[in-house]
Amino acid sequence: MEAAGGERRTPAAFVAALGPEAGGTAAAVLPERLQRREAERQRGVARQRELKEAQAVREEGSEFFAAAFGREREAVEALLAAGQAEEAAARLQGLQKLLTESVRFLAPYEVRQGQEAVSRLQADLAARRQHYFSSPTYSLLFNTRKK
Repeated sequence: MEAAGGERRTPAAFVAALGPEAGGTAAAVLPERLQRREAERQRGVARQRELKEAQAVREEGSEFFAAAFGREREAVEALLAAGQAEEAAARLQGLQKLLTESVRFLAPYEVRQGQEAVSRLQADLAARRQHYFSSPTYSLLFNTRKK
């Protein structure tokens, strides 16, 4: 144990070994400066680790978005196929909100694909509404109420 202790020098012993020009005050200043440097280095390493972890969370968010967006898109398409336009419109608004909130961490390609899917669903919804309002049964609904 002493052999290892004798070979390994503490910072103060290292400064003393530098020679007489190091002086007594320099011996006290140098270890403090080294400690501050080491502490700053440790803070930098911790910052880099946090940034890396935050990046991992963003990547997980992208996968979560893809799954949630796919489920909602299929639900809206099913509602449109079933003829439930009002419920489909409400779900479509939720889909738009999900896309808008996720733009921060999505790749531009994913954003563009999501916007195209939303606009396609909106066009389909508008076409279904137009078909419903132009149908003869819609005009008959108001004619029967006049008495």
